[in-house]
Amino acid sequence: MLYKYTTMLFKTSQNQKKIREELERICGRQYTLIEKIKNGFYGSPKYLLKGMNPKDFDIDFEDYSDLAYCTMEMRTKGMAIYFRYKNEEYVLMSRYNQISFLSNDGIIETQSNNYILKLKVTDNKGHQKFIKAFYESRNLFMKSY
Repeated sequence: MLYKYTTMLFKTSQNQKKIREELERICGRQYTLIEKIKNGFYGSPKYLLKGMNPKDFDIDFEDYSDLAYCTMEMRTKGMAIYFRYKNEEYVLMSRYNQISFLSNDGIIETQSNNYILKLKVTDNKGHQKFIKAFYESRNLFMKSY
């Protein structure tokens, strides 16, 4: 049962209190400013969002002509991915043990349970720094898991 409910996609304009509670339950609390400075756990650079599968909330980036960017926030138990599509904001949240990255020629695929995001790296140096911090944060989580 835990597997099914630890990755969720929400429209942030709907019931923000519930979304904050789910974000806290799934991804844990935010790192404090001291923890961010000490460990270097800042947010990600912007990534150009090229595609998402499955297409929940009728989100289809293949027929979308505007540019869509996303950022990722590391938390104590997981990661939240924020993006905007047709003037609506969304957040995809998942635990660290359910996230994986595949990288090839400036394109990364982020898989989180049944969601696959195809992202184009826009800042290579920032991306490498973020991936390193992601795995350090993931290792901290896995030690306490």
